Amino acid sequence: MLGYNVSVPPHVRQAMLSRVIDNDDLLPEIRKPALITQASNDAFLRAEIGDQLKAGIAHAQIQVHNTGRTPFWEDAAAFNQRLRAFVETCSGVAAR
Repeated sequence: MLGYNVSVPPHVRQAMLSRVIDNDDLLPEIRKPALITQASNDAFLRAEIGDQLKAGIAHAQIQVHNTGRTPFWEDAAAFNQRLRAFVETCSGVAAR
């Protein structure tokens, strides 16, 4: 992961920190099952962002992992278990 992250030029990484994207008006239009995954110790994304997404996608499920920025890496077993449970609730069929 470090390799592909450092391949992004520094000026692009810096610009990502100050970009502003507001798609809140689109969130209520989402009709598909939605899973919001957050990391409680993410140094870049504030916890309020998950609350904001949840407010816009009322039917969304939210999962907070006790990890840093990469719950899929830092606690893969818990992440995969929660993802499997979400998929099972969406499809009504046990994931294999």
